[in-house]
Amino acid sequence: MKLKILAISDKGCVREHNEDMVLIGDNIFRDDRKELIVDLKDKPIFFVAIADGMGGHNAGEIASELVLTEMAKRIRTIEEGLSEKELADKFSIWAKEIHSFILEEGNKDDNKKGMGSTLVGILFYEGRVYYINVGDSRLYRLRRGNLIQISKDHSLQAVIRSEEVPSNIILNSFGGGKGIFIDFYPAGGVVLNDDILLLCSDGLSDMLTDDEIESILNNEKENVIDKLLEEAKKKGGEDNISIVLIHITMENNSIEMETS
Repeated sequence: MKLKILAISDKGCVREHNEDMVLIGDNIFRDDRKELIVDLKDKPIFFVAIADGMGGHNAGEIASELVLTEMAKRIRTIEEGLSEKELADKFSIWAKEIHSFILEEGNKDDNKKGMGSTLVGILFYEGRVYYINVGDSRLYRLRRGNLIQISKDHSLQAVIRSEEVPSNIILNSFGGGKGIFIDFYPAGGVVLNDDILLLCSDGLSDMLTDDEIESILNNEKENVIDKLLEEAKKKGGEDNISIVLIHITMENNSIEMETS
């Protein structure tokens, strides 16, 4: 399996600072863009993620960076040959550890108190593909021109299923509240050749509808990530905007995910 990865993180049109953070392998960045090709024959364990920070006095910037830094450290320790359940158990433990760490860091400094962060990520592990989610940053999949949202938002709006509820009321995040839970599932059940996975912060998904995102992915072949960013900014760019596109190619056309 090979991955063509395009990633960008931008502060948008309104916010003074960029509180998003992007992780590609061991590379953590914001206010930048990356493009690379990864052959998973050479890297059987590979992680890609976006964290969207929150909190005053730039604490959101700190929280998102800490979440991705701490998660990247732990992923480097993953052993070979683990089952889906063993991986899910590890990520659940790690999420609680990182959540406690963010709370402790916030309590040390009044300027950081209440800081928190979402996390959405894709783990490529020995030919299997899983997604990890805490909060309302999103994972989509484009297949044969059709876009679907794979992740579920941990927000009040998603629970109540009413657009009258503000979209920014998050029910689950690192540093938010006393507890945390993490979604860890196969990324859509089956991964097919030519699938495109899209990770994004809500700076994209709050500005563009799913239909608008789908249209751009289908019609813009050369500068698709720039077009997504441009259109989100045209709609107001009210939040930081981070986008990761992962185009999957494989020799055997599909991989069936474990469901044990």
